[in-house]
Amino acid sequence: MTEPVTQPLENKQRLWAIFDRLLPLIDSLADKLHFLFILGALLVIWIVFWLFQLKHFSLTITLMVFGLTLLPLLVLLRFWWALEELKDLPEIAGQMLGDAKSEIKEKAQQIRQQPLSKLSFLGTSKGLWSLAGLLSEVKEIAGSYLSIGTLINPFMLILGVISLVCVGLLAVVSIVLVFFAI
Repeated sequence: MTEPVTQPLENKQRLWAIFDRLLPLIDSLADKLHFLFILGALLVIWIVFWLFQLKHFSLTITLMVFGLTLLPLLVLLRFWWALEELKDLPEIAGQMLGDAKSEIKEKAQQIRQQPLSKLSFLGTSKGLWSLAGLLSEVKEIAGSYLSIGTLINPFMLILGVISLVCVGLLAVVSIVLVFFAI
């Protein structure tokens, strides 16, 4: 009889161990992507400044170049956002499990203590209010799962790699433009 009790505890401990090992990796990767995004944004600003102010290209061409160079940064920003949300997943899951467990215990005790015919409108509305709170937490965790979808989608991963290469190309182009500006 002790196996069913120890099995969920072992699974919970294994889950926390996995989170403990993954969170530093996720945090490091998120910091690097954030740095690359900031670096890329500065490079895009330099290229737009060089085109419009130093070489007097037309506003249309400058805006087209700006839009094209901004696309890889938006993909990197999406990956960074997904990693930031993934860092909060253990806390959201733990809070949701704790709230759900206490709510279920509380509702079960209320049902055992009162016959069903005595449930009033206020009691029902209170139950709906607590259900709405649980659903809002489910929405938060579902949003995190959607972010995980960004990280495991093969198409998005390919776009992420292409975006990293594009930021590298932006760096090379920016260095070349510095020599042309001098």
